[in-house]
Amino acid sequence: MAIITGAASGIGLATAKRLLRDGYLAGLCDFSAELPALFADEIAAGSAVAVVGDVSDDAVRRRLVSRVAGELGRIDVLVNNAASGGEAGTVAELGLDGLRRTLEVNVVAVVALTQLAIPHLRESDAGRIVNMGSLFGDEPVVGGAPYCASKGAIHTLTRVLAVELGSSGITANTVAPGFILTPMHAEEVEFQAQENGVSVEQRYAELRSQVPLQRHGTAEDIADVVAWLAGYDSGYVTGQRIAVNGGVQFG
Repeated sequence: MAIITGAASGIGLATAKRLLRDGYLAGLCDFSAELPALFADEIAAGSAVAVVGDVSDDAVRRRLVSRVAGELGRIDVLVNNAASGGEAGTVAELGLDGLRRTLEVNVVAVVALTQLAIPHLRESDAGRIVNMGSLFGDEPVVGGAPYCASKGAIHTLTRVLAVELGSSGITANTVAPGFILTPMHAEEVEFQAQENGVSVEQRYAELRSQVPLQRHGTAEDIADVVAWLAGYDSGYVTGQRIAVNGGVQFG
């Protein structure tokens, strides 16, 4: 049984669909009211539970874990995917309220949901935590301090979880996507194109030129790696940041 947050679009949607296809029961969370409709067949079949709400809300987190444990029986895998792109702006001009909101969604909510899931993961014979990091958790970008800082925190948090939970047989790993074709990335590219005075198509081409594989990644590329980390074959892999970025390197 797996919990996936941010399951209504992009990487979260692809991951939820992949894990369901692999035979997992799934607890799904997203603030989008469209979430239940996206998984209507699975919900009707009893293989999925959907909770609509903001993962930064403690009541939503508790409802998610309670419903999943109660209706689906157990929790084996936690995929902390939900995230905010954060406010754009240099550190000198950054609004602290926006920074706090980004950290609340991208870091605090991850810690809080993980705390709720740990007792259930300890009961599993193969507990797995998969956190969603980012290329930009390690590579700085002008104007992206909230997001960069939050994802850097996730990379380090994952390593802490690995050493703290290893004795319970729980693994914790980060997947760090690069340039992935998701709604969040599309918004970012549109902003970058406007800031740089180029077309959106040109900005996409510029980003692809930095990738040795010469293409953007897809949400399914990320879901494939999450599925491996969630399964038995990855049982001796923990505390790792797995970059899924087509080989892109900065600097």
